[in-house]
Amino acid sequence: MTNTRSPTSPTRTQVLIPTVLQAGRGLCPAVDRVRPGVRRAAPAPQPHADSADHDISLESDATYIRTWQPVLIPGLLQTPEYTRALTDASPDVISEEVADMVVKVRQERRRVFEETGARFAAVIWEPAITGPMPSPVVHRAQLAHLNKMAKQPNTTIQVLPHAEWAAVRVSPAFVGLSYARETSPEVIVLDTVANCVILEDRDIMPGYVHAFDTLRSASLTPRESAAFIRQTMDSITAGNEEP
Repeated sequence: MTNTRSPTSPTRTQVLIPTVLQAGRGLCPAVDRVRPGVRRAAPAPQPHADSADHDISLESDATYIRTWQPVLIPGLLQTPEYTRALTDASPDVISEEVADMVVKVRQERRRVFEETGARFAAVIWEPAITGPMPSPVVHRAQLAHLNKMAKQPNTTIQVLPHAEWAAVRVSPAFVGLSYARETSPEVIVLDTVANCVILEDRDIMPGYVHAFDTLRSASLTPRESAAFIRQTMDSITAGNEEP
């Protein structure tokens, strides 16, 4: 894979993305690269926009992706049904057409990620695994997909036990993106209530590396996590899901 990313100066870059494509958090759309130090709002998405327009992005250029999610399944690990459920649960008024586009964009990003072979490490808090989902079918399918992805050689998934509340307080949800041979993230992606913020500030990166290492250290091992996810799948019944 050819990497076109150039080193950045120690500045902060913020890209603000409209809420419509976030649809319930964790759905930050792929974002076109911008110059360091520039802050701009992305244009409002068009309902007929082709998700392929987002292929050239910060995310698809990454060679190592770290993600910490205390509430939701990480976006690149979501099934279409799970993504659609988040979209339907969004407090924003979203048309069927836009909701379908959200799912399409999410699946396109997952396809690009799988093709690039980037390293992917996810830490997911237990409530995001065990909490009710729209139906037992969606819940079991999503967990089965997690364990399927965990078998990929470039993917590591760890579950942070509910009791490790001290580790949870280290940081809100974030995604760290590394490029080329860099092991430290060069970009941090944060979801907020109104938008998605992209940070490029070298001074803050060690803090996020420390936060992620703390979370991983407190988590179950990948093997233990897979066993926990299988156990959760086996326990799912129609009676413990929301109607």
